[in-house]
Amino acid sequence: MLLKIRADDVVGAVPVHALCGVWGTIAAGAFFGGDLFNVQRVAVQTLGVGAALLWTLPLSYFVYRAIDLAMGLRVSAQDEQRGLDYAEHFEVGYSDFTTAQIPPSRDSA
Repeated sequence: MLLKIRADDVVGAVPVHALCGVWGTIAAGAFFGGDLFNVQRVAVQTLGVGAALLWTLPLSYFVYRAIDLAMGLRVSAQDEQRGLDYAEHFEVGYSDFTTAQIPPSRDSA
């Protein structure tokens, strides 16, 4: 789904933090010590997940949209190709991976 909506999640943060966080929250209610699989407790945990999603998703969208309109979220294609270690900090983060670098453009700063 992330590839289909063209989301930039190269490290898999959404599946790890969102999906595993949802599972962990629900599982905390399902496997509660001494009261396994209590439907009421699992329902409360599920309600908590829903409330968190209803708060986080719209708020995140508006914050990222505001940042995008104010200054943009993307760097230039040239800086993206070089890597932000070099474009932002003028150093090579992965010396074995990169080749000779050209000085970064100042239009992305």
